[in-house]
Amino acid sequence: MTPWLRYLIAFIIGAHGFTYIPFGLLVPRQMKQWRGTSRLLGRVLDPGQVRTAVPVLHVMAGVVILACAAAVTLAPSAPGWWFPLAILGSVLGIAAFATFWDGQLRYTVAEGGVGLGASIVLLTGALALQAAFGAAL
Repeated sequence: MTPWLRYLIAFIIGAHGFTYIPFGLLVPRQMKQWRGTSRLLGRVLDPGQVRTAVPVLHVMAGVVILACAAAVTLAPSAPGWWFPLAILGSVLGIAAFATFWDGQLRYTVAEGGVGLGASIVLLTGALALQAAFGAAL
C-alpha cells in the first residue's frame, strides 16, 4: 500500500476515534432528550450504571481507535498491530452506542448513530483487509 493511502486511512480512523472522547464526556450531560437509560442493555444495567458506563466506553473506544490510527501510520515498522486495535476499538464503539441509545428513533443520530455506522465500517473493513491481505497493510 502506498504511504499516502495508508496516511489517509489513518487520518480517517483517527478522526473517528477522536470524536468518541468529547462525545462520551459531553453529550450525555448536555442532551436534554436522553432518558438516561439503555434500550438495548436496560435489563442488565440500571440508570446509574448506564450513566457511568457511557463515558467510560466512549473514552476507551476513542483511545483504542486512536491507537489503531497510529498503528496504521506505523504499519511498516509495527505490522499487525492495527488489526486487534481496530477490532477492539470498533467493538467498544458499538458497545458504547448500545449503552447510550435509549430507543428514541428520532434521536438515533444525536445519540451516536453515525459513530455506530463508522464503527461497523471499521470492523468490517478490518476483517475484510485481514482476510484479503493478512496482517500487512
